[in-house]
Amino acid sequence: MKTTPRTFALMAVSALALGLSACGQGDATKAEAPKAEASATGDAAAPSSSSALTLVTSQPPSVGKPVTVTLNLKGPDGKPLGPDAIATKHENKVHVMLVDSGLEDYTHVHATPGANPGEWNVSFTPKFPRTYKVWADFSLASETPAPSKKADDHAHGANSDHAGHDMAGMDHSDSDAHPQTPSAALLVGSDPAPVIAATQSMTATMDGLVVSLSLGGPLKKNEHVAATLTVQDATTGTPFAGLEPLMGAYAHLVGFSADGASMLHGHPEGAEPKDASARGGPALTFELHPEVAGPTRVFVQIQKAGKIIVVPMTLVVAP
Repeated sequence: MKTTPRTFALMAVSALALGLSACGQGDATKAEAPKAEASATGDAAAPSSSSALTLVTSQPPSVGKPVTVTLNLKGPDGKPLGPDAIATKHENKVHVMLVDSGLEDYTHVHATPGANPGEWNVSFTPKFPRTYKVWADFSLASETPAPSKKADDHAHGANSDHAGHDMAGMDHSDSDAHPQTPSAALLVGSDPAPVIAATQSMTATMDGLVVSLSLGGPLKKNEHVAATLTVQDATTGTPFAGLEPLMGAYAHLVGFSADGASMLHGHPEGAEPKDASARGGPALTFELHPEVAGPTRVFVQIQKAGKIIVVPMTLVVAP
């Protein structure tokens, strides 16, 4: 992984907002038998440089029951995107992030190719009867440069004005790949989401670890700031350097703006794990570059003793 700072950009997208009050409903996606019709809509007014996403489900989604979601992906040219059309990034073709409108129930899974061209399947179990948003994060193989000596360390996303903009978590050489992050809404229920308080919360204790995120300066819209993730043993207070490889990195940081219009997905600076025996920590460095003011719910994913730990935090971005 290269040593230049990586940039997280919280990109405003033209997709539907997560909150029910902001979640406009277009035409529901039609599913062929035996699939059930899903309450899903793709991004509205997507730019020609962006891919498109629609959804169908194996059955009507309900709380506490696993459901298979089929993502139908089409490229900027309108053609279905199968495995050959999508590059492998961090060990997988399509990273899928699902989150409810209250930004409380978050799932990060990887899609497997479906029976038909452009179909990708994931399974998740919703916890709340709310509107969920489904994000597909991938890069087009046709636009991905040949591997370089630089590591994958800039995150990426897309919006109506900056489709394919380079963000923290990918190599600069990959910025030409125009990373895609189309999204669609999935209706699990009609319960309203709780208001996301604009209160910064950047430390949590989970599974015997104290996980903290500190900022090197004020977090402001359209400005860069360094962020350091530190991990300590909750009992002894000693630095913890036993983070296990998880999806090709020692940590994943995924965040969503309170209005549901922005998603970030990135990885820390420094050397990536080379094999399963590698260990990371106790400090990992990111660089944030928010483009949306207000609260942003962040989910830090790490792994210890074979268990994936998801740590929720809240950042407040100043105007």
